[in-house]
Amino acid sequence: MDLSSAGGKVVSQTRILASLSANDSAQLSPDEKHLVFHSSRSDKPQIWKSNADGTDPLQLISFDTGFPGTPRWSPDGKWVAFDYHGTAHGQIHVIDSEGRNLRAITSGKYENLVPSWSRDGKLIYFASNRTGRWQVWKRELSTGNETQVTRHGGFAAFESYDARALYYSKYEGGGLWTIPVGGGQEVRITDDLHLGSWGNFAVTERGLYFVNSEAKGGAALLYYNFQTRSLSSVVTLKDPPVIFLPNLAASRDGRTLFYARSGFESNMILMVENFQ
Repeated sequence: MDLSSAGGKVVSQTRILASLSANDSAQLSPDEKHLVFHSSRSDKPQIWKSNADGTDPLQLISFDTGFPGTPRWSPDGKWVAFDYHGTAHGQIHVIDSEGRNLRAITSGKYENLVPSWSRDGKLIYFASNRTGRWQVWKRELSTGNETQVTRHGGFAAFESYDARALYYSKYEGGGLWTIPVGGGQEVRITDDLHLGSWGNFAVTERGLYFVNSEAKGGAALLYYNFQTRSLSSVVTLKDPPVIFLPNLAASRDGRTLFYARSGFESNMILMVENFQ
């Protein structure tokens, strides 16, 4: 989806990835030249990479069993973090952008899921249920130290581009929240990110997008402006993004969005550019 500006009008929507199997969870690389995404096009769920327009898809991993998902680029574009749920518990893995040097970076008898990178590339945020409730944690890549970030629930999380704030959703109860990166009291932005839609939000330089799946008249794509702290409606979606997966992503300037929607023949990733 292309927009005229951040939070602006939709200029065009283009189907860029489609197959008879699922294509979802797309994330745009920092240089905006590539996508990583989850796909079952090879008969088994794997992590794939393509050009930003969906051309030249390349399978990055090849697990025989289990379910990999939630791929996220490192800030330098050299690595991809993702979660993998095999026969035991889900753990965070990293692999380089050419599909080499695969390794797990978390372990334990609990779930560690939905990673994202700090803007300096030194940390990976992730969700863990090790305390008995889903919370956001962070792992220092140089030391391996893991620290709990949220105290009142948290799941998918992204740092702001200025690295001052962390924006996150909650697995139980929904909503969008923020907390200072250095610690502090959490602030609720909105209740309109509903249960099951934890992955349907995207942080940009000046604001964030999210989908209100229960809006009157159909699923609504909304924009929250960081400076004005105001919400505005962008468009009512013909088909809402797939839930229970991270299915909304945006370029840094907020003028291009990617989302996966359920079609009759397949799940499709769409691109929007030049929001105004």
